[in-house]
Amino acid sequence: SDIIVFLQHPPTYTAGRRIRGKTELEEEQRLRRLGAEYFETMRGGQITYHGPGQLIAYPILDVRDYQINVRCYVSRLEKTVIDCCKQFGVKANTTDNTGVWVGEDAKIAALGVHLQRYVSSHGVALNCNVDLSWYNHIVPCGLADKRITSLSLETNQEITPEMTLPKLASSFSKLF
Repeated sequence: SDIIVFLQHPPTYTAGRRIRGKTELEEEQRLRRLGAEYFETMRGGQITYHGPGQLIAYPILDVRDYQINVRCYVSRLEKTVIDCCKQFGVKANTTDNTGVWVGEDAKIAALGVHLQRYVSSHGVALNCNVDLSWYNHIVPCGLADKRITSLSLETNQEITPEMTLPKLASSFSKLF
């Protein structure tokens, strides 16, 4: 049966497969000196930040049960986050870049997936009231010309992961 693990990480930078093994030790040490952890992972993508104020959802499911391929799975994850954002009055969308965006230039949620024997791991990171200054130390997802946003910033209200969790869980139940 399917499982979704919802959580928040302590300040953590993660590098995906695109740059795994290519980050210089000096860069890793620089990020750790900021007070964050640093991990190389098997998910897709480049470097991103995870931390308090960001709701992480790690679905663990067999995509064959949904008769979808990896691209369709990623698309369904994006639609799940878009549906959740809509419940807060935030008009989110997709672009040519993976993830969920507000407009063309403000990323509100990062996606990074890994499938092994058709079973998913990793997932989505939705910015609720995360301290966005952590992103100033990296080029998030390798997109230098884009910015990062959050539900709180977009609504001018304090939107916590605890407030977001039931809405994101509801969106998952609609789309999976």
